[in-house]
Amino acid sequence: MAHQTTISSLPAYCLLHIFQTLPLRDVINCGRVCKSWHKLIKTKQLWRHVTLNGMRIVDWKKATQNFKKWKTKGLDFFDGNLADFDRVLPTPQLCELLKKLKDQLQYLRFGVLITDCVLPTPQLCELLKKLKDQLQYLRFGVLITDVLDFILSSNQFVGLEVLSVELLMTADYLSPHASSVEYFDVGRLGKLHQLRVLRINLDECISYSSFSFSGGLSALSGLKQLRILSLTSLKSNNTYECGFLTNLTELVELQLGDACALPLEAYKSISQLSHLRRLKLISGVCKCSNTTCQCEWVDLIGKLTNLVELDLEFINTIHRLNGSLLKMKKLRMLKVLPLEQNFTPNLTAFSVQDAEESNIPDVLDGLTWLKSLQWGVYCPLEAFDTQNGNSGRLNVDIKDNTGTLTAVKDKLQLCLPNTEILILPVISPEDEEEEE
Repeated sequence: MAHQTTISSLPAYCLLHIFQTLPLRDVINCGRVCKSWHKLIKTKQLWRHVTLNGMRIVDWKKATQNFKKWKTKGLDFFDGNLADFDRVLPTPQLCELLKKLKDQLQYLRFGVLITDCVLPTPQLCELLKKLKDQLQYLRFGVLITDVLDFILSSNQFVGLEVLSVELLMTADYLSPHASSVEYFDVGRLGKLHQLRVLRINLDECISYSSFSFSGGLSALSGLKQLRILSLTSLKSNNTYECGFLTNLTELVELQLGDACALPLEAYKSISQLSHLRRLKLISGVCKCSNTTCQCEWVDLIGKLTNLVELDLEFINTIHRLNGSLLKMKKLRMLKVLPLEQNFTPNLTAFSVQDAEESNIPDVLDGLTWLKSLQWGVYCPLEAFDTQNGNSGRLNVDIKDNTGTLTAVKDKLQLCLPNTEILILPVISPEDEEEEE
């Protein structure tokens, strides 16, 4: 009889690796399973980085003592819900915890818990200042500009290796009486020379400053150690400065917005990034007609032969990409959310029979080495569950009552039989305007 491996028979180092991927709540529950697991969860290695994941701390004093005892270096308060502005951390307890751990914390991550309505800006800035000497990783879900301005103007966070802001907002969004910063000077990020990861996504009411004493986007050319850069809020009026990308030779991941408005020089710079493995281009409409598109960027990205992942969202020149994709022999994941409805089925006027009779888009021809394909399909607005917070351009949870999504997937699967295919329902631009 063959020997069966159970989770109880796994060595301690394997169990520790599993436990390290779990939120704190689940780790505590694992400690209640048996004596050996209870002993294992007291290992210091497990408490180096604690993910609270929305878990409420009942006894802050005891929690602080434990974090101090186990030399916890990272605290993650992010709960994944960026739309919930009613979550409140008890400010005094949080402040006291951070003060007690200021000599050991290196990593902090917050969701929408750090806002003017929860933790006043001066108080937060003072806390961050106390942590400046050790702090290497700083991540935010939603952050107001006042706090980021403090980080960049204090000249005390030059040791930061990771700075990530999923949504940078003005304080006016939270309080009509607060001061507002409508322009963000991205050039000031250039003095954080130790950065390896930089992600800044601006709210629609904020834009990159077109005039800057700090050098604007060009100042980022000094971030020689940068490996991941995400500026998905980039607008066409800033793109003339994108020559700085040439100097970021260590980049392995790049995400840019307003892709079709980027000048040719920017794509020439991108095409020279030999270490680039993941590229994401978002939003853009070229000025060419669909039949006579002359956009040279399509050909230039074909030089990125080491790409492993390519993500193209709402760009109207995708139909010309096949030649470039065929040069990317290492490409394993392709995600396409087309801008034009004639390039992908529109479920408002598309049936199962249409899907079965439709031609496979030429852009996919010959990509037999793809491991994963994510393909966007337009869906009517009524298919989106807007009452449960899923409104927007994308919703993977809608029900395929007509069977059309399945038919589209089956058709694509015939072309790429060895590829894992995921159909992504996308709200059409017309319906999105009506919703707004």
